[in-house]
Amino acid sequence: MTPLADMIPAMSDPDLKALRANAARLSESGTAVQMNSAAEILPLIDAEFERRAAAPTPAVKKPRAPAKKKVVPASGHQTALPSKAA
Repeated sequence: MTPLADMIPAMSDPDLKALRANAARLSESGTAVQMNSAAEILPLIDAEFERRAAAPTPAVKKPRAPAKKKVVPASGHQTALPSKAA
């Protein structure tokens, strides 16, 4: 395998898309060496895309909001206006 082929599984999705676009472009119009290299790497890139599509995506666990503190409702006498004597 080429060193680039070894790096394909570790690449992010955007990097892999860019690599595939470049390989497709070079396989159509490039030097003979570039066309051969691109033709070798395209099936590996496509296989990686298929592997990622078939793999189950891990469920993202949402963080829970902290529990609200319970407040005892005030009764009528606690909410009355203060006395004039105070």
